[in-house]
Amino acid sequence: MRKSGLGWFLGAGLVAILLAVGNLIYTCTRNDGEKYAQQYIDESKYVTLHIPKGKMDVDYGPESIMTGVLMNSTKRIRTDSILFYDSIYKKYFCVFVIEPERRKLGRQSSFVEDDISYRKTIKARINKYELNSPRYGSKANPVPVLDFDYKIAHFQNDKNSKYYEYAFSRPAYYKRAVELYLTYMMSKEEFKERFEKE
Repeated sequence: MRKSGLGWFLGAGLVAILLAVGNLIYTCTRNDGEKYAQQYIDESKYVTLHIPKGKMDVDYGPESIMTGVLMNSTKRIRTDSILFYDSIYKKYFCVFVIEPERRKLGRQSSFVEDDISYRKTIKARINKYELNSPRYGSKANPVPVLDFDYKIAHFQNDKNSKYYEYAFSRPAYYKRAVELYLTYMMSKEEFKERFEKE
């Protein structure tokens, strides 16, 4: 009895150590997006973007970004994208819908795409550096859109007649999207150049 109890204890201790090491690796290899999210937001402004009718490139790919390790799974975020070319700015823009990966709930990006596809313009909050920099605006590196005047979608659950709202473009969602974008999506080189200059 003692041997099996000791083996279980050692096994549980080893699993805890491996989880801690795994999470430490993910923590050390990412940018400190939370620290600079407010600066990114403060250096952003609202602009009117023009949506080309029927010419959006939507990516609901299976890809997701691993953000940590749990006991028997991983923590991930999904980054769906809606790409379009604005003929006034002469740049590509990409609406990123960044959210925790959830298997049972519908994706916010499908509602966001529906909202954009019926409009000629959206009022988007864009970081000024990314809007004006020649490094942004190509199809390969579009200007990121993390917030715009999205009309919050409501849908009803038939079982209990409750209405649910998708959170895209609420202030808390926007701030969290900026944190995730800076932490996991921006390259370490660019992050260091823009936010960690000495």
